[in-house]
Amino acid sequence: MTCAFRPTHHAKVRMIERGISRSEVIETIARGAKLRRGVKVLSRLRGIEVVYRPRKCNYHVITLYRR
Repeated sequence: MTCAFRPTHHAKVRMIERGISRSEVIETIARGAKLRRGVKVLSRLRGIEVVYRPRKCNYHVITLYRR
């Protein structure tokens, strides 16, 4: 079973503005270093940071940016 990637409208806009592809977001979530902040998780990998809420086999992406 493959988990779903569900970006908010805000996250979709940021992906376009910052030139971050869907595959980069998924890789950052899957392989990045994690920092839990309450119910949210910050994942970092290769200069990309993704803030998301993990849910049962869904990643509700809130925002993302490059460092």
